[in-house]
Amino acid sequence: MTEGELIKKLEEATLSAQESIKIVSAWIKGDILENLLKGIKDGVKVEVFVRAGERKDMEITDFRVFRAVRSVRGRIYLNPRLHAKFLIIDDRRAFVGSANLTYAGAHQENFEAVVEITQPEKIEELLSLYENLKKESEELNPNTVAIVISSENSLSSRALLLEEIPQQCFLKTPTERGIMLCKLTSVKTVSLDEGVFLGRNKDKDWILAFVKAYANEIGDVKIGELRVLCEYKKVREEEKESYFGVPLVPLPVGTQLFKMEEEDPDMQRVMSMNLSGYPMEKKAYVGRLLNTNLNVYLDITKISSMHMAVIGTTGAGKTTFVRRLIEHLGSDEVKFFVIDIFGEYYEKLMVDKERIEYIKLPYTLFPIHTDDLKDLFKSYGVDIGERSLEEKTFFMTLRRSLKPDLELISYKEKSLEELLLLSAPPSLRSEVEDFLTILKRDFGDSSIKNQVDIYHMLKKGLYSDKDIVLYDLKDVLNLDARINIVGLLMKEIFILSRLDGKRRIIVLEEAHNFVPERGALDIPFGRENISYTMTKRIALEGRKFGVGLIAITQRPANISKYVLSQLNTQAIFRLITKNDLDAVSVFFEESQLELLRVLPSLRPGTLFLNGLAVPFGMLVSIEL
Repeated sequence: MTEGELIKKLEEATLSAQESIKIVSAWIKGDILENLLKGIKDGVKVEVFVRAGERKDMEITDFRVFRAVRSVRGRIYLNPRLHAKFLIIDDRRAFVGSANLTYAGAHQENFEAVVEITQPEKIEELLSLYENLKKESEELNPNTVAIVISSENSLSSRALLLEEIPQQCFLKTPTERGIMLCKLTSVKTVSLDEGVFLGRNKDKDWILAFVKAYANEIGDVKIGELRVLCEYKKVREEEKESYFGVPLVPLPVGTQLFKMEEEDPDMQRVMSMNLSGYPMEKKAYVGRLLNTNLNVYLDITKISSMHMAVIGTTGAGKTTFVRRLIEHLGSDEVKFFVIDIFGEYYEKLMVDKERIEYIKLPYTLFPIHTDDLKDLFKSYGVDIGERSLEEKTFFMTLRRSLKPDLELISYKEKSLEELLLLSAPPSLRSEVEDFLTILKRDFGDSSIKNQVDIYHMLKKGLYSDKDIVLYDLKDVLNLDARINIVGLLMKEIFILSRLDGKRRIIVLEEAHNFVPERGALDIPFGRENISYTMTKRIALEGRKFGVGLIAITQRPANISKYVLSQLNTQAIFRLITKNDLDAVSVFFEESQLELLRVLPSLRPGTLFLNGLAVPFGMLVSIEL
């Protein structure tokens, strides 16, 4: 054939293909292959073999070859010993010779020989050789989006990115038992410097050539830092074995990585596991994996025993997140007790309102210690202490009535006003009456008369047969009253769970007000603060009795560090201040510090979800 006739003949042959095109050439130039594949019919299967034994191989075979094959969803194979050159069309027609698909070969700058074969028996021989070649070649999968180029240890690797891949997306690679699951933690654009980032592996030396070809084609390359999360093992359910294995060896250089697509059944199963690698016993939908349509769930059993923190600035989406969790649980799965400080739940909860026991508490004063009353007396300049015999008698009588226990406190029968008047000796009567008058003027008549009503409202919710009990404390503006009421409720919920073993979850809004870090708020610690005591007790002992805590706060720096450490699942929304970022930093592994740094820039409805109730830490979006 004259100069140019060979390439024209091959182009005509590929255009005639109805089923398959098989190309074998030690070296190929990308623009030549692009022309060969341009215009081929849809559905034609393309397979291309090239040599990749030394770095110089990829100085001849440029990266446009890989792009051309990927553009037609073809398959490309790499072989370190390849020297054959042939092309087969539809397994019925072949071109065999000495010419590579390079400028020198295709345009006959070298002296080449190429013959066309159509005899069936010859084609069969060539196909047999082709299949043997395939067995000892390595496929560069058309779905490959990244290739491992170095590994620091079993958990950290670097990969060359072949596509634009967003940070925090999940990648996988097959293993003998299942798949290795990785997360792309960061992406950097770098110039080619093999000594810096390329690992050494003699058996995979093709990867060095491949990277060089890639860099020669596009200039700077994108390198991704990978965090190996776990090996997902496809074990049988009856084996009662964790689906997650621990990566013990580094990912080999040359490992090909694939996207975890939304419809991928493996990814769907992984998202229904908890951190231990076991299927979620009771899962609740909360949102979507960021930038995907993949559903994200929480294992509610891990929350009912190991607790959860929901943290973020005002308007970030904390309350909406918790509402979604409640909405997507069945009525027989767990009982929620919601301490609603701002009245945000009842109208917005998208559940049958028959499922909700809604209790709206009025403004009240609710002292449960004589120290509470002493503080009130002092704040109004009422000089009643325990100096005289009458004063001691007065407080002794009150101590018999005021107890930090719903079953023992006298509010089941008497109001605060009645308790004070009945306890006051004649010498203090006038002073007590004046004090009550001041309270009525400041807080209204009902604030010192409604304690009996509130007692029965609290009891009604505790013993309700509905699965959502909502205590609306929006109108209870007195902080001491809130603290006392919430503490009493938590104590009773804890006792009920201890007695019957049923699963209950307390949703505690503005948790930093009830269990503050010492010195964070102006709340006295010289005496027992029942909400502080009970929150700590539930955080420590709740798992024994199936009572869980969801603590919601916009100021994690102000919540007890002890309690914060016991909240083993975390939903962290946007945070801004350094103190708050420092407070949540304990929830981030070293490989996740990049996420910690982006918390201030998270948009409303975006959060970092981490801990025992999910398979691994991830960014999640919720609909606000």
